[in-house]
This record gives sequence, C-alpha cells and structure tokens, in this order.
Amino acid sequence: MAIFNGKKYNETEIGFGSKNYRDSVRFFNSDGSVNVWRTGLGKLNNIDIYHWLIKISLKNFIFLVITFYAIINIFFASIYFLLGANQFGGITSVSALDQYLDLIYFSSQTITTVGYGHVYPMGHIASIIASIQSLLGLLIFAIITGVLFGRFSRPKDTLLYSNHILIAPYRQIKGLMFRVANKKQFELIENEAKVVMTTKNPENNKREFYTLNLEIDRVNFLALSWTIVHPIDDKSPLFGLSIDELNKRDVEIIILIKGVNDTFSSSVYSRHSYKSSQFKENVRFIPLKQDVDNRGKVVVSVNDIHLHETV
Repeated sequence: MAIFNGKKYNETEIGFGSKNYRDSVRFFNSDGSVNVWRTGLGKLNNIDIYHWLIKISLKNFIFLVITFYAIINIFFASIYFLLGANQFGGITSVSALDQYLDLIYFSSQTITTVGYGHVYPMGHIASIIASIQSLLGLLIFAIITGVLFGRFSRPKDTLLYSNHILIAPYRQIKGLMFRVANKKQFELIENEAKVVMTTKNPENNKREFYTLNLEIDRVNFLALSWTIVHPIDDKSPLFGLSIDELNKRDVEIIILIKGVNDTFSSSVYSRHSYKSSQFKENVRFIPLKQDVDNRGKVVVSVNDIHLHETV
C-alpha cells in the first residue's frame, strides 16, 4: 500500500523497481520496446545476431542478404583469380577483367550449388576451395531460410495507437482515454488491456506504479477501434492533478495489450507508452466515420483515431 496525493493506493510492480532518476526517464519507447540496456557481462554478451536479424526491418534484412551474398562471391572469386585462370576450364576470356567476372559467376553458381558447368575447376586446390564454398553455401542458405521462417512466423504487433492521450469529459467526470485500432485486415480476438501509471512521488522521492481501472478492459473483436478509458474519479491516482503537475511528477502511462491472431491462433502482445508531454486536456476524440462500400463492407480509416476536437 502506497500513499500518493494524500490517499492510499495499491501499488503495482511490473518489473522496473522503485528507483527514482534525476532526469526524466521513459520505461517504454513509443514503438513498444523496453527502454533498458543491460551491461556488466561484456560486449559479447550483448551480441544476439538471431534476435537482431528477426527484429530489423524487412528492407534492411533484404539489403543485408544481398550485400553479404555479393561480398562472399567477390571474396571467393578473388581467391580463384589469384590461383590463376589456368586452374579452371571453360574460361576463354583474354582480359583479366573478363576472367574475373567469369570467376564471380562461377562462385555464385558454386555457392548456390547450381553448377551450370560452363566454368569448372581442374586443379586439386581449386576443387577443394570450390567444395568448401559449396558446403558454406548450404549452411548459409539454411540459416537464411531459418531466419526468414522466424520473421514470417513471429506474431507481429499490428496495433496503431492514437498520437495523444486525452483528459476528456467522461459522463459527469473526466476520463483518461486513448484509442487503438488494428492496422491489418486479419482479426484480433479476445483482446485484453492493462494500463499502468508510473510517477515520481514527491513526498518520498520514490518511483511508484499504479494499475488504472478501466471502463472496459476486454473486447472480443477489434474490428473498428477501441477507446480505452480510465475514469478519473476520487479513487483514481490522477484525481485532482493538472497536466503541469503530471509533468513535474514525470508521469508515464504504460499500456499492455494482449490479443489472439485468429489466422495463426497465436497470442500477440503489444506495448506502448505516453509521457506527460503527450497529454491533452479539454479535448475529445472525434468519432470514426463509418461508410458502407458497394460490396456491403463497413469501411473505416484507421488514421482517424488521431483526430480530436476542443470541448
């Protein structure tokens, strides 16, 4: 039990401890990643190539694969070129550049085990190096296939959060509210939300966490959008606090949402956070416009979840 703003509340521990910090701190980045960097076991402990390959963008992953493929072929083609073109049959080019290009093509055929046969090794050394390259190619492409499977099979967070979190009129009081929507066309079912507020307690200079009660903490379908509301009544730790006071207390609202992707029947976890600088007061969300197309489908623009108006 913690005393905050002169009242007693049940304190929540979500894994960040109660240590306070001199500067403003954000526990979750806006993309949902945890804003913690672990040290103490050396730089090698921080190297996790598989996790990094799974998390980087698809564009960067494709660029990395193409770059690696080009470098390894240039590397082996250089070795073959140093051995001499006379160690390979089928090379009829006279200039050194054309011979080198022929060996690059031979390298790409060897590493992929295509083996067109136009160029082939004749000496033992060239054959041994080509055998090593073909074995290396099998291992590399097996790893790339595994990473690709991991990337495509990993449940992805497809939730879009409103840019701001609002303190808006709610029934006869005020409510803390934000909106979420599914960016993709597949369905998310059995969605559950948990909202936690972390704040610096000025009375004991301690960082504390409080679970905020929600109007609705579960929806079966996230077909349109979901406005998640915390009523700011006399039982709320936000009761009576202005935005300036929230800034002074370095308030952060942490959102944890769990759903099920009905295509893969796999759980999807989404995290997001709002800092006090993203709060807006005396505004309310504009209801999403819903239309029906010529196929009878309800059409909504998910980008409209950001729209709000002054009360």
